[in-house]
Amino acid sequence: MEESLFETKIGSKLHYYKRGSGPIMIVAPPAWGLSSLYLQEGLVPLEQSFTLIYLEFRANGKSTRPNASEMTCWHLADDIEYLRQELQLETIPVLLGHSGGGTIALWYAIRYPDKVDRLVLLNHRLDGFDDGESLKKSIIEKKKDPKMHAPLKAWTSSWHDLSDEKFASVIRLFLPVYFWNPDASVQSKELNGLQTVPLWNYQLLRGNDQKDQHQEQELGKVSAKTFMIFCQADPVCTPTQGIATQEGIAGSKLVIYEQCGHFPWIEKGEETFRDITEFCNL
Repeated sequence: MEESLFETKIGSKLHYYKRGSGPIMIVAPPAWGLSSLYLQEGLVPLEQSFTLIYLEFRANGKSTRPNASEMTCWHLADDIEYLRQELQLETIPVLLGHSGGGTIALWYAIRYPDKVDRLVLLNHRLDGFDDGESLKKSIIEKKKDPKMHAPLKAWTSSWHDLSDEKFASVIRLFLPVYFWNPDASVQSKELNGLQTVPLWNYQLLRGNDQKDQHQEQELGKVSAKTFMIFCQADPVCTPTQGIATQEGIAGSKLVIYEQCGHFPWIEKGEETFRDITEFCNL
């Protein structure tokens, strides 16, 4: 594994990891504080066929913290462009984003349509999309499982005044909510071992201070070949958002896994890696 820190043209610094061999696949994690380590743990099978570049967005890992006004998913797409330039790529062969990282990757494909060939979105959040009804239905369904009661209580608690360490502990408590089978949550050592998560990042990107731009009306600008995976038991990035995205991107492909939550490579690993690899090799 290689680890690098480079300076962008605006003087900020960005951090990334390089693993695997084959065509380059840039991996975009959420920028609200998890870093890319859980993806480095989970996406190892892809490293047999691709060189994965795991980007740490601004204010994550060793990357520079920006002004709060520049901590939006729209702005964060520029970090992918800085990385493309650093790697001296004419275009990005494959850009993969998970969850909020998918939101950023999608903004990149909207803003820089001629700079990405293939776009892979795993349970992405569609910026500015109202998915409240699907969220309510998901919570009602999860309440039927007694194992979900304590995680749901932690998930719906207030996080606004927590320390970074306490915020991490709350995430560990509500992690099962993100799975179809709550027992599957223990399979990620990285997520279960979180010790500190910057609340500053979360408040700007997902909390009350977030400033969403609306992606739905911009989707027609995407020219990259696009493939999406969504999961029926994901309470935050529901399939409704995938359906809306597919309707907006001409020729895009969407698959929805049953009995699977927010981390498809954990609960549907065989299908996830097969489908991504087949799409990238078309």
